[in-house]
Amino acid sequence: MNNKILIVSDNNEVIVKLKTVAEFLNREVLIKNSVEEAADPLAEGENLSSCLVSLASSESEMQLSRLHLRQGSNVPIFLIRSEDQPISAPPPPGIEIIRLQQDHKKMLQIMGLRSTPQPSIEFPEASRVRLTGESPEITRVRELIEHVSATDANVLLLGESGTGKEVVARSVHSLSSRAKKPFIAVNCAAIPAELLESELFGYEKGAFTGATTTRPGRFELAEGGTLFLDEIGDMPLSMQVKLLRVIQEKSFERVGGSKSFDSNVRIVAATHQNLEESVEKGKFRLDLFYRLNVFPIDIPPLRKRIADIPALLHEFAEKARIGLNQKLAIEFDDAAIALLCDHPLPGNVRELQNLVERMAILYPEQLITVGKLPERYQGIQHVSEPSPEAAAPPFSRANLEAELFSGKFDLKEYLTTVEKNLIYQALDNTDWVVTQAADSLCLRRTTLIQKIRRLNIQNRDKPDLPLSA
Repeated sequence: MNNKILIVSDNNEVIVKLKTVAEFLNREVLIKNSVEEAADPLAEGENLSSCLVSLASSESEMQLSRLHLRQGSNVPIFLIRSEDQPISAPPPPGIEIIRLQQDHKKMLQIMGLRSTPQPSIEFPEASRVRLTGESPEITRVRELIEHVSATDANVLLLGESGTGKEVVARSVHSLSSRAKKPFIAVNCAAIPAELLESELFGYEKGAFTGATTTRPGRFELAEGGTLFLDEIGDMPLSMQVKLLRVIQEKSFERVGGSKSFDSNVRIVAATHQNLEESVEKGKFRLDLFYRLNVFPIDIPPLRKRIADIPALLHEFAEKARIGLNQKLAIEFDDAAIALLCDHPLPGNVRELQNLVERMAILYPEQLITVGKLPERYQGIQHVSEPSPEAAAPPFSRANLEAELFSGKFDLKEYLTTVEKNLIYQALDNTDWVVTQAADSLCLRRTTLIQKIRRLNIQNRDKPDLPLSA
C-alpha cells in the first residue's frame, strides 16, 4: 500500500500544517522545498500515495505539473491554497486545487485515513448526529451502537458527566428503525421529584391545583420512538416503581386519569453513577436495574481517548464558526493542541466544546496559541480565583513537614483552601449541578449549598448562571 505523502512547499507554515495532519493519520511524510528536489522522488514513485504542492511561484508549480505529465507519473498532485488566496487560472489537467481549511474532508481522503474514508459516523441529515473520533475506545462504542440499533433492546449508557451520553443515545435512535419517530430527552435530575410523574406520564385537567388543561407526558410524545432518561440514578424510588410497571406492562395512565395508554417506546437510560452500588445502598431498585441494563455501553472519558482531541477541536471550531456567523473557523496550533491533550479535562467533551466556543468569541477567525488559552489550561492547575491565596498547596508529606518545621503552617487556612478547591472540582465535574456534586462529595445538598455560600464559590465561566438543583 502506498503510504508516503510528498509535500513540496517553500512555506514553512503550510509544511507544518500538512505534516501535522499526515502524521496524525499515521502517514509517512517526505518534504521537499523546490521543484528540483521533488523531481526524483516524484519520478520514481517512492511508494507515494499523493503529492501536495504549495509554492510561492505559480511558474514553479506549472513547472512541476509539466514535469509530472512528461514523466507519466501516476501519483496524484494537489495544489494547496489558503482560504483567501485567489485562483487566477484553472489548474493544469489532472491536477486538483484544495483549500487548506474548507476542504478538510477531502484532505483526509487524500491522506488516506482509510481505504474508504470515514472519520466519523454519519447519520441521516435530519438527525445531524456525529460521533467524532478514530481512537480504539470510540471505535468500540460505534460498534456497540451498530449492534444494538438493529434491535429494540433497552440501553444503559454509563460514563462521566460530559462524555457525550446524549450524543450516543441519539446515535442509537438515528440508526434504528425508529429513526423517523420522535426522540424525547428527559433529565431526571433537573425535574423535582413531585413533578417527575406528571412530566413523564402527563396529567388530566383538574388532576391537581393548576392543572387547567390536559397535557400529554413524555411517554406519549415519544410514542413509536425513543425516550432518553438522562441521570436515571437520581430518579426517586417511588418513581422507579412506576417506571418499572410501564416497562413491564407497556402501558400507563395520566396523573388524575383512569384511561390506559399503550406504550411503544424504546428506553435509553444514562447515568454517571455506579448503579450496582446504588442498588446495594437501597437507592435504586434491582429489578429496574436489570430491565434497563439489557445492553450497557460504557462511554470512555476524554482522557482515555486523547487521540480524538484534534478531530474534536476541528469539529467544535466549525460549529462555533456557524453559530457565531464567522467567515473562518479558529484553528489551534500544535503547541496548544499538545497542551490540551496533556490536560485532564475533567468536564470531558462538554468542557472541550465550551472552551472552543469561548476561544471563537474572544479570538474570532484567529490561530489559537498557548498564550491565548485560559490560565487553567496553561499548566496552572487551580480551579478557584487566579490568585496565590486560591491555589491549594499540594498534598505532599515533604511540603507539609517543611511548613510545620518552619513554624508558619496555618492549618485552618490550608484546610479551607483545600475544601474550596475540592468543591470547585466537584462542581466542574458535574456541570455545576449541586445535587450531583453533593453526591460525589458524600454531602447533603443543603450542606453543600451552605459551604458554597460561606466560601463565596462562583462559576467563573458563567457568573450570572444560577446553580442547578
